[in-house]
This record gives sequence, C-alpha cells and structure tokens, in this order.
Amino acid sequence: MRRIQAFLMALILFVFFLAGFHLTMSRISLRGGDGFRFFYSDLRNKSLAALTDNMDEDTMPIFGSSELGTWIEEPYHISHMFARQQVDSMTVGHPMVQSLQDAISLAAIDGSRSPKKVTLLASPTWFYGDGVASTAFKQHFSDTAYLAMLKNDRLSAETRQKIINRVMVLASSDIAFSNRIKAYQRAYATEDASATERLTADLLAANRGDQENFAAAVLKLKNANKVDKNIEPTEATVHSYQSEDGSVDWEKMKADAISETASQSDNPLYVKNESWKNLYQKSYQAGTQIHKGEQWTSAKEKGDLELFLQVAKELGIQTQVIILPISGYWYDATGMPQANRESAYQAIAKSAAAYGVRCVDLSKHEYTPYFLADAYHPWSLGWVYINEAIYDFYKN
Repeated sequence: MRRIQAFLMALILFVFFLAGFHLTMSRISLRGGDGFRFFYSDLRNKSLAALTDNMDEDTMPIFGSSELGTWIEEPYHISHMFARQQVDSMTVGHPMVQSLQDAISLAAIDGSRSPKKVTLLASPTWFYGDGVASTAFKQHFSDTAYLAMLKNDRLSAETRQKIINRVMVLASSDIAFSNRIKAYQRAYATEDASATERLTADLLAANRGDQENFAAAVLKLKNANKVDKNIEPTEATVHSYQSEDGSVDWEKMKADAISETASQSDNPLYVKNESWKNLYQKSYQAGTQIHKGEQWTSAKEKGDLELFLQVAKELGIQTQVIILPISGYWYDATGMPQANRESAYQAIAKSAAAYGVRCVDLSKHEYTPYFLADAYHPWSLGWVYINEAIYDFYKN
C-alpha cells in the first residue's frame, strides 16, 4: 500500500513539474537580434517558437542546408550581409536538412506571421541516392512543426496526405518515432478522431515542444553576444555598397570579393587553399575516381522538392529557388561527368518551372574561379551572387 501511495505521490509531483515547466516555457520569448535570426544551429531550427518569435510581418525565410553555416567567418556570408532595414530575413537549415523538412517547416510557420515570400537554396547533392536519409530526417525532425503542419487547414488534404505518406516511410524503421507520428496523424489527419486522441497528441507535442524550446532558450543564453546583437545598417556589408536611392553596386562587390579571395587560392580547383590541402589535394593528384559515374537522380527528392513548392503555392507564398553549383573542376577530375551533374540541375529547374516560381540557376558557375570555398559550399563571390538574388527578390 505504501508503495502505491509513494508511486501516486511521485506521479502527482511529476505532473505538477511538467505543468510548471510548460507554463514557464510558454512565457519565454525566444526572439533575439539579427544574430539569432541567422544563427546556425539545429536547436533553433527545431523549435517552432524560435522561428515564429523571430518573424515579423515581412520576414522572408531562407531555407538551405550546410552552406548556411560553412565558412561563416567570410565577410560576404549571408549571416553578415543583411539587417532588417534592408532585407527582413531569417535562415533555416542544417546539414542533411532537405526539401521534405523544409516543406513541413514552411507549412508550420504559416499563420498570423505567414511569410509573403520564401527562398530555397537548392543543392544538386540532395538528389544523391534515395534523397534524404531516414536517420537524418529523424535527427532534424520537429514535433511541434509537424503537428502545426497537420493542423494547418490552408493545406489541401491531398498535399497533407502526401507529406504524411512520405514521413511514414522515413519513420518506419524506428518504432517509437513512428508511433509518435501516428498519434499526431490519428488526432489531426482523420475525421473521426476523438477528443481524447487529440488531447493525447497535444500533450505529447507540448512535452516535446517544451524540450525543443528549452534547448533553443539555452542556445540563446549561451550565445548572448551573438544572438542579441542587432546589426546596425552601417555594419551590414550590403549597406556599404548601397547608394542613396537604395540601389546596390553588386558588380563592385563581386570585384572586391574576387580581389579579397584570389590570394587565398593557388590550386587547380580555385577553392580555398585550406580546403585544397585538407580535403582534395591527395585524391586529386592521385587521380582517384571517387565519384566515377555518379548520378544524382533521386525521384524521391524530386517529389519532396515539389511538395515544398506545392505547400508554398497553396499558402499563397511567392517562391524563389536558387540552384547552387558544385565544383566542375573537382567532379571532372574524380569521375562524375558534367552531363550527370546537369541532370540534377535540370531536375530542380524543371520543378521550379512547373510551379511557375522564380528560379536563379547558378550552375553555370561550376567553373568560375573563387566562387566556391570547397567542392560544395559558396565562397565570398558565390555569396555575392546568392545575396544579390535574395535582395532583388525581396525588394521586387
């Protein structure tokens, strides 16, 4: 009897703790300065509150992957480029985050702060193999974003079901993960869900959401000097190239970017010497065919990309897709024909065209010196082109 009483008392205390923790987390603002809006961390991305708290009426989310946090110290990197007075934007992305997770996130942030425009930085490498891996998808999955997507009645039932079907395939190898998702779907993707089932799903998501928000809050506090910094207009890179009429001298910025980086590259790939020495020199000089005959043609990733575009279309969000290049010099040397790479670029461009969205194809810069810092990620010149496209899309 005493054991039962002790168990009940512990259970009651635990419930009170959870309730108090939830109440505390619900009152915490995760809004930070411009530093937090561009802060590169999956802990911020997975917290729906951290995203929406940092969105204003005119905020444009910029979805991408590893380029958002690679070579971030470079002065032309997007995290240094814009202040809210110029382009009210926010980056969302991490390595191995691809179109499907972006589609869910975009549907989740729709609401009172629904974005008018969105930009997707699309990489051809996403089309490798079967597209996003199930382990990567689980790692970056946000419970609060997924439930918000399910609750978004502006999405058509058909689009929602396509997302559900794709998610269930990726979650099928993990029983606990799969069961959690099924509980959300039973509650908000069926017509006969009971009040108890919905309450259960809400409580489960609230608990997971508290964990997501707590991690984001700790991240913000630990990096206060970065996330609380509001960049003054005079400190933003774009501002120093801006005329009184608001126009930006992008050509001068490109020339300056080349001038500042050319001395840091004296290798046959035209990438940073640091990258060349640490990543490529040995294989390149040995003639290793590590990418021989590779084809990046994942139909699953193409379907995920079109889910993202369909979500944006149904929510009335103007969309821009920027196709990122990879190093032609590197892939030629390691055995992947240009035609194979071109098929991935074309797949992205065709999907964008099918949905009538703006597409900026930077794949022509595969062989542009100093455009990439390594085989995949933009260097200063590359970021100038990307930021120019973002600026023009946002302003027009």
